[in-house]
Amino acid sequence: MNGHGTGDYRTGAENATFQPPTGPVSNPAGFVGPAILQSHQPLAVKQMMAKVAAQLAHDPMAMQQFCDRVYQLLCDDVRAQHERAHSYRKRY
Repeated sequence: MNGHGTGDYRTGAENATFQPPTGPVSNPAGFVGPAILQSHQPLAVKQMMAKVAAQLAHDPMAMQQFCDRVYQLLCDDVRAQHERAHSYRKRY
């Protein structure tokens, strides 16, 4: 039970109908929904995402490691974007 009704809380995400974000890409308000709602992945991938999210929710150490890894990937991406933009400006 999830405290909000009967059944397993994970089945809602696994059986939900997923809709694309509303609004244009330039409006970030359309992209504030959970990643699983914005995903165009097959059902098996969405089920795996729901399972991992449920496991992380109950393991603070795993959640910290996950957050650290996401942060590292975001920093790497920002650095790569900066390097690309900087090298592009040098050419012109």
